[in-house]
Amino acid sequence: MRIDEMTSKEFAKALQSDPIVFLPFGATEAHGAHLPLGTDSFQPEALCAELAEEVGGLVAPLVPYGQHSSTRNMPGTIDIQAETLKALVKDILDSLHRNGVRKVVLISGHAGSIHLAAIKGAAEETVRSHDLQLMVLTDYDIAYRFPMPVNPDYPDGHGGMLETSRILALRPELVKARRPRGKGPEQRYMTTRDPERCYPQQMVGDATKATAELGMQANQFIKSKLVTLIKKNFGE
Repeated sequence: MRIDEMTSKEFAKALQSDPIVFLPFGATEAHGAHLPLGTDSFQPEALCAELAEEVGGLVAPLVPYGQHSSTRNMPGTIDIQAETLKALVKDILDSLHRNGVRKVVLISGHAGSIHLAAIKGAAEETVRSHDLQLMVLTDYDIAYRFPMPVNPDYPDGHGGMLETSRILALRPELVKARRPRGKGPEQRYMTTRDPERCYPQQMVGDATKATAELGMQANQFIKSKLVTLIKKNFGE
């Protein structure tokens, strides 16, 4: 199921059934004092593995870097330029197509607007030149539809209740027992030189309310919605 664990011969044989290849994109980014830097990588990688098992697909190696704006200067964030990210996505998709892959689902665990624009730009260019069925999304396109109790004083966001709960369900040993609350100012439409100064807790939301049970429910919700979406679009 994992491409990087297969031999070349095994991979070629697996492609004979025209499987969907799941391509997880993560990030290495500050998520507050309570969550690991790999938070945006653990989520899509686990989701892709579950989806591949559900529909009989393959999982490509995770890409653990992305483009960052609001957390760029925070300790631990490793940032690549949007142009670099776009070129990387295009090269990977080109390579998969050259190998004979015709169906790809790319899931990004990082949902930054510039990051996603770079990925979607590369995807659009790829499908214009290649015969490829391609779905591109972040799991948070679906995650924020999940109904959950939100502290009205701390609107949920980056590193908040939902994201902390999901990591508690996936990698509980990496989540700190002491969890913060954080607020973000109204920043829509603003481009600032030092946006990270607006996020002193490196996160937004009430992580004190996060639970593993809530995370498991959210992860299952996302998986279920995506399985339905994939079957409708790929005819699996």
